[in-house]
Amino acid sequence: MNWLAAYSRLFSILDKSGTEAYHSGPSFIKVIKQFDAGQADYTLYLDDRNRKGLSSSRKDFYWDILQELDESLRYDVYRTFIDIVSPYFPKEADELKQYIYGSGNPVPKVKVPSNNWNSGKLNETINKIDNAIDLSQYNHAMTLSYTCLEGLYKTYVHKNISQRTNVTDLLPLSKLVRDDIEQQLKQTGPYPDMMVKSISTLTNAIANSRNGFSDSHFDQDSYKWLASYNRDLVNSIGRLILHFL
Repeated sequence: MNWLAAYSRLFSILDKSGTEAYHSGPSFIKVIKQFDAGQADYTLYLDDRNRKGLSSSRKDFYWDILQELDESLRYDVYRTFIDIVSPYFPKEADELKQYIYGSGNPVPKVKVPSNNWNSGKLNETINKIDNAIDLSQYNHAMTLSYTCLEGLYKTYVHKNISQRTNVTDLLPLSKLVRDDIEQQLKQTGPYPDMMVKSISTLTNAIANSRNGFSDSHFDQDSYKWLASYNRDLVNSIGRLILHFL
């Protein structure tokens, strides 16, 4: 990846003064801190650069911050900025997306080992969704919710239904997980079956709401209530799934 060319495209959007896409130094760093908690706050970071004689130009220090990230994390950061600016500059955002990802979908693909999902990882992901909502990045919050469920279901299948690891789509995954949990619970006696059946219903709602505001619909923008509601559904489903992992 030619990151300099990608960055030039990104900065030209983030530098559109007077628009919703414009990112000042503090707002840029707030996005970065979603992925790198160790990133210094704006004032401390600029003070440190000044002491070192480094440029305080936004274009220069945005580039330095991005280049200091691991490449896999850098892809995630670019995905987030694309989500943020696409409702306001769809053409430019689409060109950036095509440059970085080609014809592929910029939505993060989940690849997690079977032992990766636990309460701590779920808390971390929920916190990322909360941060996205706090920054009014509702489309990104929707994507994170979808991706979180995908990771949980894939992990469950790898651990408990290893013969079905060929299934990769979210809705069929949710049905596999639901059916397997039902089988486990039937062996222990009566249980509130509607609670388990709700896994598929709620997953379908999350998938449809996310797809309704996907990266292919740049003229639309999701809402805070919808992102918040999805966040709570993912948290509830995640807590249930973790009991069986």
